[in-house]
Amino acid sequence: MRKLFVFLLLSTCFFAAFALAAQTLVVAYMGDPIWFNPCAKTDDYGAAINRNIFDQLVAQDVNYDLVPQLATSWEVSEDGKEYTFYLRKGVKWHDGEPFTSRDVKYTLESIVTNKGSAYNNVAMITEVVCPDDYTAVVKLQDPYAPFIPFLAWYGTQIMPAHLYEGTDWNDNPANQKPVGTGPFKFVEWVKGDHVTLTKNEEYWGEGPYVDRLIFKIIPDPNTALQAFLNGEADIDQNRPGFNTLSILKMNPEVNVVINPSPSRYYLGFNLTDPARPTTNLKVRQAISCAINKQAIVDKVLGGFGGIGEYFYTPAIPWAVDTNVKAALYDPAKADKLLDEAGYTRGNDGWRFALDLLYFQGADWTDMAAVIKENLEKVGIKVNLGEYEIATWIEKVLNAHNYDIALLNGFQGPDPANLTMRVATGGSLNIMGYSNEVVDWNLKEAAKISDIELRKPYYYAAQAQLAADAPFVPLAEVSYIYIFKTYVEGMDIENPGKIGTGSYALTKLNF
Repeated sequence: MRKLFVFLLLSTCFFAAFALAAQTLVVAYMGDPIWFNPCAKTDDYGAAINRNIFDQLVAQDVNYDLVPQLATSWEVSEDGKEYTFYLRKGVKWHDGEPFTSRDVKYTLESIVTNKGSAYNNVAMITEVVCPDDYTAVVKLQDPYAPFIPFLAWYGTQIMPAHLYEGTDWNDNPANQKPVGTGPFKFVEWVKGDHVTLTKNEEYWGEGPYVDRLIFKIIPDPNTALQAFLNGEADIDQNRPGFNTLSILKMNPEVNVVINPSPSRYYLGFNLTDPARPTTNLKVRQAISCAINKQAIVDKVLGGFGGIGEYFYTPAIPWAVDTNVKAALYDPAKADKLLDEAGYTRGNDGWRFALDLLYFQGADWTDMAAVIKENLEKVGIKVNLGEYEIATWIEKVLNAHNYDIALLNGFQGPDPANLTMRVATGGSLNIMGYSNEVVDWNLKEAAKISDIELRKPYYYAAQAQLAADAPFVPLAEVSYIYIFKTYVEGMDIENPGKIGTGSYALTKLNF
């Protein structure tokens, strides 16, 4: 009897220990964040982590529908210039302080004042009034139809006013040790290795169901994939090259889920320096003709995507003008345009050289190789420059120290997204492009709620973009989820419940 008791006791301890270990969710992740200020700077590596530490007023699910978070409901005035948000009660910051309308006021006004990453989407805010702790009235200078969808997008997580007010938000200790209202609390950041979060026991929403969430920093996609397959990670968020997906889909222990997305790859031209060949329209048109987009889809994306035909994503069909098309592959025409531009081939066969900058990663490397091969066939020598994201941002977005650069990104949830990418001074306008026709049409379209009335303005903007060719649409892509079959409750499985990238409902069911 005593032996049986001991056996049962040991068995209980074993399974308890196993269950405890199983409560840690490990994500193979692309790279280190810049920091944990979710609103100050464009930080793609920080974004997914911040979505689990912070909440927004309203989030966006995997189908790009709205999900209430810190705001339970909202109203819009008849003139479209006032948005009244009714806030969730009983929410606490991770340090125990109550969440109130003061935090909403601080966050939104600071994004405007400091020109944060979402500045172009909230620049029309003139004031945030707080009649009480759980009501925030956001006043706009002009009506802005996509205001709510953009609040649910990037760089609008609500920040703790009690920690940031009266400080420089670029130099605040909370940027390194964040305090949010989200499902997970910050524990530690070991640069180059991992970011560890722990369960928020007082989270206002459902979950979380795991005790710890670890983002394991593995910049190389192949190394990340190997770690994932070896059991060192439960989710591979540092997606490997598209060409490996068909192999992964045959693995019975792995789920590969593909979700349509208004994300696209494009090649931007530096238009800020007249000495660069890229400021010549015929050169830009020639490069557009020289690139074999189908080769990019086939060789780089493994067939998981489509060629970039238009100057806006077809994933939002009402807004794209399918009659305004980007150049198709025509190397003979590219040669002719380059000759007309005055860039004839020298004795060595080269017309001129360009520096092509891109992010680290298998897809970027493969895409750059295709573009290099294409351009060199028409006499343009290409020097490749691969950089981690922070250096790329500094060189391309801030200093404009490049000739051509690869970029991708989410082009939704509304065509007003074009503003940040192509409008004068847009926060992601890497080209330095500026055109009054584009600026005016984008501004006017954003004032109108009826999509049929908005459509002509976006069509006019796309026609001007086609005429100016400030970028080359390369490929339309889908979002890829890679996770073990025992992982349940991913955001892709919970539309309408949680925002994109949240692990609040994720469970490990061994």
